[in-house]
Amino acid sequence: MRRSFVMGAFCLCALAPSVAWGQDQPKIRLETKDLELTFSGRVQLQGWSSSCSGFIPGLPSNDPDTACQEGAPPFDIFLRRARTSVEASLLDFLDVKLELDFAGFEDVAIKDGFARLNFLPALKVRFGNMKRPFDGFQLTSSSQILVIERDLDIPGVSSLRALSLDELTTRFRASDRDVGIELSGDIAGGRVSYWAGYFAGQQIQEALDTLPNADSRGQWIARAQANLQVGKLPLDIAVAGAVTDRPFLTEDGVTFTGRYFTNFELWLQLGGFNEGPIFQGEYVYGQNPFENRQGDILDFPPTDEFARAQTWQAIGGYRFLTRPRDYQGSIAKRPIEAIQPIFRVTWADPNTDIARDDNWGLTPGVQIFFYGRNKLALNWDLALFSDDTSSASSFKLMVQGYF
Repeated sequence: MRRSFVMGAFCLCALAPSVAWGQDQPKIRLETKDLELTFSGRVQLQGWSSSCSGFIPGLPSNDPDTACQEGAPPFDIFLRRARTSVEASLLDFLDVKLELDFAGFEDVAIKDGFARLNFLPALKVRFGNMKRPFDGFQLTSSSQILVIERDLDIPGVSSLRALSLDELTTRFRASDRDVGIELSGDIAGGRVSYWAGYFAGQQIQEALDTLPNADSRGQWIARAQANLQVGKLPLDIAVAGAVTDRPFLTEDGVTFTGRYFTNFELWLQLGGFNEGPIFQGEYVYGQNPFENRQGDILDFPPTDEFARAQTWQAIGGYRFLTRPRDYQGSIAKRPIEAIQPIFRVTWADPNTDIARDDNWGLTPGVQIFFYGRNKLALNWDLALFSDDTSSASSFKLMVQGYF
């Protein structure tokens, strides 16, 4: 069944007309009077090396201050994503999306599986498995993110050591996908957008896996965004808040309790993903559901309180076209369509009451576009630790094919 689905998608791709440069979502569309079907897909092949490739645990010659916790191969290559997506729109009222990931080879993962009812431009109802409206970097499609990985992801270094904004928001279950129901819409002539939803699936599953008798009451997330214009560049400014219930085992080791924790986000994006500049910045502040103020795990004595965490990230880039446009606005066919140098800075502090537990992440890189989103990306991720631990780094490359 999986093979038939993939073959069908690629056969439809072969019949599709060419897509003009500059369209934000170059996809394959089939239309009738009442129904519109849209097909898209991506394949991402990734390779990396790590500064931990020479680390051998237990040897006296090892640097005692190294951030490496295990060795890493000198170089590795793997299939990062292999996804196909089908979207259907019926009478502009019902939208359905199904996105599957085949990168695991043996298993097929459902990334998106939801339906949306469009009652009014100001009132839409979406339900199913979808991205939660928190963390603008997670809401950016993996086919368009400016860096290869949203987090630092240095092989041989724990993700809890090489922290980033993305690592904290996903670990705190504030971002990425979950099962839920969401209201959204555009108001004030499209100048303001909003999202508000209840999400329960991932939280309940986590509770069932770790605390069989626990009861999780889910999560509420709301987001509001102003859609502005600065000259010819779009400017989006958003604020979001997440209130999440997490089940815990109490001190007696028998009964369970739940406690709500909160996280807040401020997001800004200037520019777009086509020609010219783009800047994305985000700040997140909230409670750490895994640590108390002293840095230990929560055990719920009367004075035990959540730690406070904060993090921010900024990414900038400029996309230079390398192909001249003809008199009709199309771009001449050449091997390279555009080049985009990028740079990221991220900082994360999981516990603001503890000194020297934060770290920085730096990522210089470049994207070379062949056509649309088909590209080669090169990144160097560097993690710098405030506790004087030696730095760690990883070089990454990725080839993306997209339709």
